[in-house]
Amino acid sequence: MKQHELDPVSMFFGLVFLFVSGGYLLSQTTDVQLHWLLVVPAAFIAAGVAILAGVVRRLRREPESRPEA
Repeated sequence: MKQHELDPVSMFFGLVFLFVSGGYLLSQTTDVQLHWLLVVPAAFIAAGVAILAGVVRRLRREPESRPEA
């Protein structure tokens, strides 16, 4: 099976959805009170780090193709 390419936009919004829904579930099922002004930026930062890690990983796998002059 061929591995598909990473789609950073889908990954970003998927991670944002995961953090927001996970935070909502946590705040509704436990006594933990989340400050949404901190959760949302943390989700954006985590998604950005994940996208950067994917890009760095892809750049390390792909050999540079330089045109010979």
